[in-house]
Amino acid sequence: MEDEARRKAEKPIVDAAAATELAAQLYGLEVVAGTIKELDSYDDRNFYFRARTTAESAAADANSDGEGALHYVLKIHNGVESQALPFIEAQNQAMELVRGAGVWSPRALPSTRGLQIETAERALASGEVRKHAVRLLPFRPAKLLGDVAPSVGLLRNIGLCAAAVTAAMQGFEHPATVRVFMWDLAQAADVKALLHHLSPERRECVEGVLAEFDSVVLPLAPKLRRAVIHGDLNDQNLLVSEAEEVLGVIDFGDMMSTWLVNELAITAAYVLIMMEYDRKDDGAALPSPTEALLAVIGAYASKVPLTEDEWTVLPILVACRVAVSLTVGAYSSSKDPDNEYLKLTLLPGWKALQQLRAVPSTEWTPRLKAGAQPDSSL
Repeated sequence: MEDEARRKAEKPIVDAAAATELAAQLYGLEVVAGTIKELDSYDDRNFYFRARTTAESAAADANSDGEGALHYVLKIHNGVESQALPFIEAQNQAMELVRGAGVWSPRALPSTRGLQIETAERALASGEVRKHAVRLLPFRPAKLLGDVAPSVGLLRNIGLCAAAVTAAMQGFEHPATVRVFMWDLAQAADVKALLHHLSPERRECVEGVLAEFDSVVLPLAPKLRRAVIHGDLNDQNLLVSEAEEVLGVIDFGDMMSTWLVNELAITAAYVLIMMEYDRKDDGAALPSPTEALLAVIGAYASKVPLTEDEWTVLPILVACRVAVSLTVGAYSSSKDPDNEYLKLTLLPGWKALQQLRAVPSTEWTPRLKAGAQPDSSL
């Protein structure tokens, strides 16, 4: 939690004018007037823009992506990550692996000095001036998963994309990905320190999830395969098309070395939460929670078959991710009690957790397992 608090406090102060200046100074890019805008970000500063280039090498690298060569994102990292350059280097390497496997992902473009990671001095809210890591990334025009109503077909494609990411990163190792990280499901028990921020009903439910984690998951931990995973395949980090294709994966900032099955558990958890968001709209008939889980998990496991132990822990880990998200959200709300949006976003997570816990995890496992057929093509 200390790192999480620091990330917010050490978000650099950068406006559109400063980002325009950095694009020119570091990358030789001339921003097209009226195109630069700041994108939502938890703790970094991300600026989308279109540009004319005076640096041929940068333009050639962007053009090689083949989709909107003059669209870019300038990313200025928070103070915590800026002091951990090896982790940013690990992200760059992982993105190249994923691209090489046929799943579009940004690549860090070189600066005029040929560097994939640049630095720039910027102030924090405290007034302190720090050196912040800076990267230039190609931007692929597309919809975010959160902007579309998910069908069973799209949900299956999400599972296939997650499996492709797993396969691409198989065997990848980097010392910076081995870290203490509150969003690592292998460390889910650490969230117990925040349970007092939950209402009695929600706390009781989350305590039940964590009790299963302690009694079922932890004893099996030595048998669970380990891997470096993306760790955040959610509705804001998957790019999709009108034809229900998953076009790409962005934001490797939650990457970690952990249990391989956590990639699937995290993806499935966020799909359930996303489904509850979409049910607020009046729209079209949406898949049920069970159908959503079967689609995502079945497609993933058809490409990356799970072991018996991974099937056993999977439903508990899906619930753990939702429970951790709910608990950390309640903590964040306690720090900003006047922020009604934070309270609103907790509702879908609570509904998703209730859906999961309505069925015992021992019953979820055979249901989910029945929907997966091994596929030797990956």
